[in-house]
This record gives sequence, C-alpha cells and structure tokens, in this order.
Amino acid sequence: MTGRRITAVRMTACGLTAAALLTTSGCGLFGSSGKSKSSSGAQGGAAATTSSSPQASPQSVAQAFLTAWGTNDFNGAAALTDDAKDASARLSAVMGSLTPKTLTLTLGSQENASSGTDAGSPTSTASGSTAPATGGSTASSSGAATLAKFGFKVAADFGNNLVWTYDSSMDLVAGPSGAPVVHWSSAVINPQLGGTDLLKAVPPKQTVTDSKGTTIDTSKHPTLSGAVNALSTHVPAGTTPTQLTVEFVDPKSGAQDPHSGVFPLGTNSGSTVSVKTTIDPNVQSAIENALKAYPNSGMVAIQPDTGYILGMASNDTGFPSLAYKAARAPGSTFKVITTALALQQGLQTSQPVNCSPNATVEGQVINNDSSLRNGIQNAHLIDAFEQSCNTAFVHLALDGKLGSDYSALSTEAKNYFGMDQKWDLGLGPATYGTGGDQQVPPADGQGLFARDAFGQGNITMSPLTMASVAATVANGSFKQPILVPGTPQISATALPANVDSQLTTLMKGVVYSGEGTAYGKFPGTSDLAGKTGSAESGDTPKTGKTDSWMIVFDKKDDIAFGALVLNGGFGIDAAAPAIDKALNTLGYR
Repeated sequence: MTGRRITAVRMTACGLTAAALLTTSGCGLFGSSGKSKSSSGAQGGAAATTSSSPQASPQSVAQAFLTAWGTNDFNGAAALTDDAKDASARLSAVMGSLTPKTLTLTLGSQENASSGTDAGSPTSTASGSTAPATGGSTASSSGAATLAKFGFKVAADFGNNLVWTYDSSMDLVAGPSGAPVVHWSSAVINPQLGGTDLLKAVPPKQTVTDSKGTTIDTSKHPTLSGAVNALSTHVPAGTTPTQLTVEFVDPKSGAQDPHSGVFPLGTNSGSTVSVKTTIDPNVQSAIENALKAYPNSGMVAIQPDTGYILGMASNDTGFPSLAYKAARAPGSTFKVITTALALQQGLQTSQPVNCSPNATVEGQVINNDSSLRNGIQNAHLIDAFEQSCNTAFVHLALDGKLGSDYSALSTEAKNYFGMDQKWDLGLGPATYGTGGDQQVPPADGQGLFARDAFGQGNITMSPLTMASVAATVANGSFKQPILVPGTPQISATALPANVDSQLTTLMKGVVYSGEGTAYGKFPGTSDLAGKTGSAESGDTPKTGKTDSWMIVFDKKDDIAFGALVLNGGFGIDAAAPAIDKALNTLGYR
C-alpha cells in the first residue's frame, strides 16, 4: 500500500505502555482517505510478526493479527488464524461494509485462559461502545487447547467525532504445526457478530422526492424501491454526516438483524433531510404502464443533454432492478457503436458492404434474422444498418473495416459512449449492465471481435446503458446518467459531428424508411430515431425466443429510451411497442 509510515509512540492502553503504532492510509465511505492503526498494549510490547512460526509467542501472533487487520491486509490476518478462508472473506466483507475513515486496534494484556473474558453477548454503554460478557473457557470449539486469551479495543472513526468503540477478544490455540494461531469466528471482529451479518454505519433516513418535490411512494412505484432505499441512506462523496447508527445487517436484504443491538453515534439535529431526484413523475408512470403487458421487462428514459434519468421501471417480481442491473447481450442495438467505429475508420454510409446469407467465424455459422435469410444483394452500409444485417457487421470485422485492433470496439465504447467504467447515479460508483467491470471487454481474437460487432460475443448491457447510447447520439456527446442533480458525472469524447449526423440519419431510417426494421411501429411520430435488436442469451435454447431490444431518441422532446423484454422475440415484437405506448401516454406525437 502507499502512504505507509511507522511511528513510535507511547500511550496508555489497558493500563500498560503501548508501542509500535502502525498507521496506513486508506479510504473510507464518508470522504477522503483515512488511517488504520494497530497498537500493542501487551506487556513487553512485542513487535508484530508476519507469520505464525513455532517460535512465535501467542502475544506476537495476536499483535500481528491486529496489525494486518488494521492495515486492510485481510489475507495476512487470516493466515494467522485456524480458518484462513472464512477469516479472509469475513474481514473483507465486514470492513468493506462498515468502512470507517480510520480503524484503531489496541491489544490488551494477556488474560487468564481459564477465567478470562469470553466473547459472549455484549452490553451497551452510554457512549455507544460494547463490552463483552464474561465467562470461562479453556478450549476452543474445535477442541484445540487455548494457549492464551487477549482482549483488544476497537475504535472505528467515521469523522465529525463519530467514533464507535467496543471491546473484543481472541483466543490463541495451537495450530497444526504447534505454532499459536487465532481461533477464528466472526465474533472476533465484534462479539455480537454472527457468521453472515455485516456491520454498517447508517445515517438518518432521508426523504426521497421526484423532480417536482413530491415524496416518491414506493407502494405506488415498487420498481423504484431499490433506488429509493439506497438514496435514503446514501451519503454523497466528500461529505460526512453528523449522526450515524451502527447496525448489524443481513447481507442479502440489507435489513437490520432484529436480534442485535444498534449503536447511535452523534446527536440528532431534529431536521429531516430530503433528496430530490431527476425522476419525472409523468415519465415514470408512463413507462411503468407501458411495461404491464410485458413480463420480465425493463425500460429507462434519459434526458440526453443532461444525463438525467427521467424514469426507470421493471416488470419483473424476481428482478425488480432489471432496468438498470440486467446484464444481457444487446444484439443489434449495439450496431450503433460498431457503426460509429466504422464511420470513424472512414467507411461511408453509401459504400458497399457484404450482407451475405451467412458467415462462418471460427467454424461457427452466423445467420441473419429470418427476414434476411437470403442476405441483401448489392447492399450498402445504410441498407445493412436499417435492415439489421448481422453478416454485414461480421464482415466489417473480418475484412479490417473496423481496424486491426481487436480491442477497438471496447475503446470506442469507453471513449465515446462512457462504457467500461463506474457511473455514480447518486447511489455510489457502480458498473451497470455487466456482471464484471466492463460491458464491452476487449476481444481476444478475430472470432470474438466479429461476434461482438453485432452485439453478441462477450458484450452485456442493461436498458440503462443502452438508453445512454441512444442519448449520446441524440446529444452528440455522452452525459453520464444520474438520479440526483449535481452528482459528479464522468465525461467522454464527443462524437465527431459528421459521425453523429450520419448515425442520426441511419437511426431515423430504422424508424421511417420502408426497409427499416421498425417501420410503421411508431405511428403519428415524425422526429424519432432508433435501433431494434434481438439477442441470444443463455436461456434462448430453452425458451426458443431471443431477447427483444429497442432504443429510441426524440431530439424535439429531449428524451431517449432503452427497453428490454427478456425472451420477447424481435425488437418490434415487444420492446418497440412498449416504447411506443410510453410515447403515446406522454403525448409525444
């Protein structure tokens, strides 16, 4: 780690002299980088060891364990226990959830193993600290004899004088080699902590409103529950609350464990804070209503020139955050990004492309949709885009029309469309539309590059990320989607004006050209531009249907949509009608 320094200090801890205070820089949830500390209060002030050897003493192992924990070296701390796998996982998860600015761990003196403090249920003090109950123990639950028991103090500092202090303890037992190791259980982290719960410092709940200032009623808009709950306790970067409550929470639901205590820190100011979002209540209601006919679906609406999320909804009881957390192949909607790259490589919309009936890539035969079973004779790029010819885009990749760099699509997606990096919607930084950290990972060869070119391969997206693609073309440059005005937005390079103009023309052709895949699906409109998509997914062989995708933007009304219906068929079968219904409800005709 960077910023490490070792400082010799003297302080009183547990009635003894402490030495070897180790301080290291770190990052906390509530603002700038902080420090973690580990100090020894055991008699003799033994220096921390880096491994548990037969010559190590229980005291030096206990100190080394705290030192590693205090410097976020969770693997190092875990290696000094009798259950390294669970210790590493639990230390990482619990401290990653609690995230204090600084953590100070102070080793106490050795206690009598037969009559010393036991890690039972703690009691709460007026200052918010916990003190473990006492009891006797001469052996660990694993049967290994207890060599020594040490108490230690924990001080988690969140800034603004919000410090949670409590006592804990650990038993040292003989490991397989005979060397002393810490007998591991989650109760070492905190005496109340069970084997799965996490610790979280929660600020007072905030009221979450829509853009009009009306409190969002999640009983009427259940699809917004996840985002509203997260916003109600989210602390923006660079700020520190004046009050926190440390809770023991379930890792799946985030709900407080009803059998544990809570520890308030700071003083309640008595005032209620509200968070105003970008959600337009009319847009939100319109897209919720539009999805009612399509189970397992999601839709997001974005204001292109600001990145404001005007509405996001899911119709999926098992996946209520589908609209922004889905990770599905985007199919032909991704051809917008591929085409942007091709245009920047010098291809013109009027130039010929090879829309063959099929194409073979690394022994795999790639076909067009049924409407293009025979391909398109004498096709040009405009024909391939409007009619969504898969093989034309495969040939662009195979013939070098997208360049010779197999990471070119990944680079294009990041540099011009803001992909492959964390977006902070106002909920904290996260990568949306992927199970990893890149929606468009670099291809490892020509075959994958060719499949990526028409939105399959390793590419995954959500309605949120694809709505952002449409919004980027509408605006001419990427505006990172946000739910809370003023949230810092990452930037991207603006699309070259001629590229953006050509993309707009191509996307208008999809909707209004007689050959366009969405022709006739948006009656009564005149200023839309879009792209349909159908994509294979892991469950396609079982369902026999592709995912239905559609992205649309309307420059006149400054709005862009991304819609996905799982196993909904072609884009015109489900996603397009859903967006059309939302447009109709909003009166955008």
